[in-house]
Amino acid sequence: MYKRVLFATDFDEVGIIAAHKAKKIADENGADLILVHVVEPIPAYAYPGFAGFAEVEMSIREQAEKELNELGEKLGVDAKHRFIEFGSTKNEILRVAQERNIDLIVTGSHGKHGLSLLLGSTANSILHGAECDVLIVRSILPEKQTQTH
Repeated sequence: MYKRVLFATDFDEVGIIAAHKAKKIADENGADLILVHVVEPIPAYAYPGFAGFAEVEMSIREQAEKELNELGEKLGVDAKHRFIEFGSTKNEILRVAQERNIDLIVTGSHGKHGLSLLLGSTANSILHGAECDVLIVRSILPEKQTQTH
């Protein structure tokens, strides 16, 4: 059913669970697994007078590449299917999905407020903007409420 599965990660704990789900789905479908991590730009106006943005962004990129390569090795994903992008997380994930003819986007969610409480703001944006199927992996499954008297 799926030929190309895109796993969008921010390297958090939810991402580990979601990564394994993405790998399982890709394996079960004989699909390519593609990894993407998006680095959001640092707004210069937030740090007036700070001139080291290029160095900070380079350091962030190097760390992201290291983590993506480690994840790729663990999941057996070829280096040609690992991408670091810069920009709006939602926009870049959707762009990569469209450019790579993705059938399924898998990502984690850990939102804490409003609709984000249910999905997470990035996950919600991907869900509503994607032209393909989207699997949102929740961070914590709801616990069954039990009452004792």
